[in-house]
Amino acid sequence: MQENNEQTQSEQKQEYVCKLKTKKHSVDYTTYKYYNKDRSFRLLKFMHRAVSNVFLRAYLKCFHRVKVIGKQNVAALKRRGAVIVSNHIHPLDIQMISTFVFGMRPVHWLTLSRNMDLSVRFFIQNSGGVPIPDDRDQKKRCFAEMGELLRDGGLLHICPEGSLVELCDDIRPFKDGAFRFAFENRVPLVPVTLRFVAYNPKGKKYKFPRFIIDVAEPIYPTVPQDVMKRKAERIMRGKCNRLIVKPENV
Repeated sequence: MQENNEQTQSEQKQEYVCKLKTKKHSVDYTTYKYYNKDRSFRLLKFMHRAVSNVFLRAYLKCFHRVKVIGKQNVAALKRRGAVIVSNHIHPLDIQMISTFVFGMRPVHWLTLSRNMDLSVRFFIQNSGGVPIPDDRDQKKRCFAEMGELLRDGGLLHICPEGSLVELCDDIRPFKDGAFRFAFENRVPLVPVTLRFVAYNPKGKKYKFPRFIIDVAEPIYPTVPQDVMKRKAERIMRGKCNRLIVKPENV
């Protein structure tokens, strides 16, 4: 029994492999606008958010019974830039948090450049996805534009764990990037913990896991970057619950 549990945990913590179709697309990152201020693009993103807020919200609410705790903690950030950090446990978790917590306010989020080869790249771009280029110089320009976004009062969502591990029941080690963005640009950091329930109280597994979005109070850059990181990790680890294990007698 113990060996089976260890094997299950090992399989659960494997990096998520996207099953969507891919096709190599050439992106010229020398002219790519990471922080696109064009009026036409902003209008397209607004329309995308409007549609997503209706249909995506309905889908997530119906199948995943999404609930939000602590939404009032971001009420004071309506016109202020902020870095949002969350655990990465579902392909739609960033959109889930954006839709249920920030509504129609645009949220940018960093993603791997290879995701621009996915069949849903249009959705990624218009939902705020910002590809991180492999080239060092272009990566510096990307990060500089994200800094400008934050100073302009925008929101930047980063998953400090890096890779997506679907329905991971714990907080994995954090990378430094998100906390550097918040500290260097003097904007607050908002820790958001995504929790889930896989089984009902009787031990029967739900067809679709149910999610709880737990928004903590912002951490302001009045303390060093490493302190912000440790504090966010401690808060999120404390909020992250483990899977409800199916009883052996069920």
